[in-house]
Amino acid sequence: MRLGAWRLAIAAAVLAWAGVVSTQPAGPVSLEQGWTAEQRTWFYTTTQGSRLLPYSWYLALEQPGGGAPFNADHLSRYGYLENRASNPDNLPLGFVKDLDQDQLGLTCSACHTGEVTYAGKTWRIDGAPADADTWAFLRDVGTSLQETAASQSGDRYKRFAAKVTARTRAPEGMLYADLKKFSEYFAKFVDSSRTPDPWGRARIDAFGMIFNRATGIDLDNWPNTAPPNAPVSMPFLWDTHWHDVVQWNGSAPNILAFQRLGRNVGEVLGVFAHVAITRQGPLAHFETSARRVNLLKIEHQLASLRSPRWPNELGAIDQNLARQGQALYTTYCEGCHAITPRDQPLRRMTVSMTPIAAIGTDPVMAMNAKNRMAKAGMLEGARVPALSRTSIPADLPSVGLTLKVAVGAILAPPSLRQVREQVADDGDRLLEELKTDQDDNEQQPSEGLRGKVQRLAELRESADTLAQQHQDKTLKLEYKARPLDGIWATGPYLHNGSVPNLAELLKPENQRPSKFFVGTRYFDPKNVGFTTLQTPGSTEFDTSKPGNRNTGHGPYRARGGGEPHVFTDAERAALVEYLKTL
Repeated sequence: MRLGAWRLAIAAAVLAWAGVVSTQPAGPVSLEQGWTAEQRTWFYTTTQGSRLLPYSWYLALEQPGGGAPFNADHLSRYGYLENRASNPDNLPLGFVKDLDQDQLGLTCSACHTGEVTYAGKTWRIDGAPADADTWAFLRDVGTSLQETAASQSGDRYKRFAAKVTARTRAPEGMLYADLKKFSEYFAKFVDSSRTPDPWGRARIDAFGMIFNRATGIDLDNWPNTAPPNAPVSMPFLWDTHWHDVVQWNGSAPNILAFQRLGRNVGEVLGVFAHVAITRQGPLAHFETSARRVNLLKIEHQLASLRSPRWPNELGAIDQNLARQGQALYTTYCEGCHAITPRDQPLRRMTVSMTPIAAIGTDPVMAMNAKNRMAKAGMLEGARVPALSRTSIPADLPSVGLTLKVAVGAILAPPSLRQVREQVADDGDRLLEELKTDQDDNEQQPSEGLRGKVQRLAELRESADTLAQQHQDKTLKLEYKARPLDGIWATGPYLHNGSVPNLAELLKPENQRPSKFFVGTRYFDPKNVGFTTLQTPGSTEFDTSKPGNRNTGHGPYRARGGGEPHVFTDAERAALVEYLKTL
């Protein structure tokens, strides 16, 4: 047996001895988070307009090297979760067919649904960070496409063509030409997204991917693309609807409904929604596959998502120790990380933003968002929205140009198909959220034409203000300190996932592990995080790599100032116990 195999066998034996691994559970148990089973299934399967590749092609593709179907094991080899709902094609959770379109797409649940396993039981946690290796998945899709398109006379292509034509009854004559063209595009996309150090499990550079899609691919201006080299943990979603800003660097205003829609349109652009842009004089015309009504509905449902409680099966919480930890939290933590009471309705909240110079964590993500520039290309001189007071300059920050593309996509006329869906789904009721945030009891604007004009004026004002901030490079180098309810289920920690558990996070930075493995869902209830042994499919996290620093977030200062404080072993244990209760 090779050394690597011995290491994996030993790791499995250790986990089994520790009681972490038991018999294979029948299926994940969903914790109470304010959703019904029907709402969860809807969240997992509702399309957003993502179009990764033709659906029939995905089902016909083989894994790199040939042989096994690409869709085998519902992509669990990359860390994606099983969807046990009605799912005849065995798609992973968060992967869907785009309704009547022959397209495979992703939903936000693919990246924002997690699982925790302990002593033979698995809990599924909605809104938690996913454990997937997104880069490995995209890389292998590209490899499989290239291998299949390598030769029209090859056995690999013949098997592919037989499956596609049997499913779609499409003429085989054009299939190879279409596959060859798409394969070349996808290879170009993968090459533009390749970084010296792959992201690994449980991380993605969402900003970098969105910038590449909106400013490079959608504008057909590939020099605007750049390696997405600042991967971060996927933020957990509960409470997010209620925060005044979102994203790790707080760059996206989130108070008004159209701001949240803009953020969600940007998200789906990053996972392969299409935007076609044409230019006529000062006006730019947009068509998009982004399903804006569905995005409004998803956001509406996320407003009711609550954080998961610590399951008793993970071990009873020591309440005396937790009370000691609560006193420490009040003194050293609550000034940044506010408490979200479980027994009260969620309300609009202002989150704390901390300068990177003060918090000391890795700056690459925030620096990329602030400093990356783009050429406007065909949008130079255009006004987006059409009533905007300023035109788009030739050169501007990538985040500002991405915002303009997202605004154009929001305002793009819906296709006939989207109109039919909107009517069928009572989309008009949900579109009322664009006029007002009824959850905040704000004043209802006037109906009819006046209401529409008001909405456009608000959208223009917000887009202009934010774009001007980005154009002036006033985006701050800071990170968001959100409430920590449910934090126990969201490791690894810090924005870039560079610390494996809460116990290590509370140590001085020079005592934290410099390397550990990510990719197991086996839980460590003592230290609160996932185990870090090497297991099949796991990836190594090396904190010496660019963007991976595990520095900062301590020592701690009491509210009102004072000398920096380093927690003792006893204080760390008390704080960890209290964090389990949040």
